[in-house]
Amino acid sequence: MRRFVFILLLLMQCIYSCSQPKRETICDSIDSKDAVLLNKLALKHGIKYDFTSKNVAFYTGSGGGARRSKEDFLPICRAIDEDDKYDPASYFTPRIYIFNEKEKSQANGYDAAIVYGSVKQFPSKKTIIRRLRK
Repeated sequence: MRRFVFILLLLMQCIYSCSQPKRETICDSIDSKDAVLLNKLALKHGIKYDFTSKNVAFYTGSGGGARRSKEDFLPICRAIDEDDKYDPASYFTPRIYIFNEKEKSQANGYDAAIVYGSVKQFPSKKTIIRRLRK
């Protein structure tokens, strides 16, 4: 009976772990192709930063509370790149948070975060770091 319970628990744990998103899909490392788009976006915001090989977190939703992957954001970024009327000061445009070394260590190794599509006020940098720490 013990063996049966042990096997059942092991099977349940395996099913649960397979259903959870992999850490790599959430902690997005930016390759050189994607970095070109993000670098252009940063320049439109007056930020000179190279996203190549950086770990970037993406958030969206009310107050930037929903975690997303780069695959969710990059199509939006491509549309921004093609839009000549892009206004970096607009309320609905993405916000870019670049972390210094101290902030990076507090944020579990993330180099930057991008919050987009927020219908409420954008979160502070401290709030983003606190979310990444969890």
